[in-house]
Amino acid sequence: MKSKTVVIFLVSMLLTLLLGGGGTYWWLQQQGGAALSSPLREPVAAVAAEPATPKRYLTLDKIIVMLREAGQDELHYMSIDLVFRTDNEQQAQVKEQLPLLKSIAVRALSQLTRTQAAAMSVDEFQALLLQHYSQAYRKDQQPQPFSDVLVSKLIVE
Repeated sequence: MKSKTVVIFLVSMLLTLLLGGGGTYWWLQQQGGAALSSPLREPVAAVAAEPATPKRYLTLDKIIVMLREAGQDELHYMSIDLVFRTDNEQQAQVKEQLPLLKSIAVRALSQLTRTQAAAMSVDEFQALLLQHYSQAYRKDQQPQPFSDVLVSKLIVE
């Protein structure tokens, strides 16, 4: 009698698993089958769509800018490290222009007060710097040798 109960229990469990799996498969098919696609297929397609040129990253460390606050004699400063995203062909050009890039960053950041700088996010700093870099290269009628500027370190004191 005990073995008959165990067999019935096992058969009912197997039937429950099969019905649950079949129901899940049917539901996923009704949803468009997107969840059934292989998770490995999408990244392979995304990698194939990327350009063949590898990106390079060049750093510009230790840009220090004094920040003044209206009505205060106390001086504050900020320190920022930048990273420029470029490709193999323009890497040498970015290296040659690092002093110019530092000068543009100092000019842009020195216009900020300590209160403004402390309130800004990293994304806002990146947008501000990219805007100033774009303006400088347009003014000189030269193509910009990097695609993005990233902030790798930021201290506002």
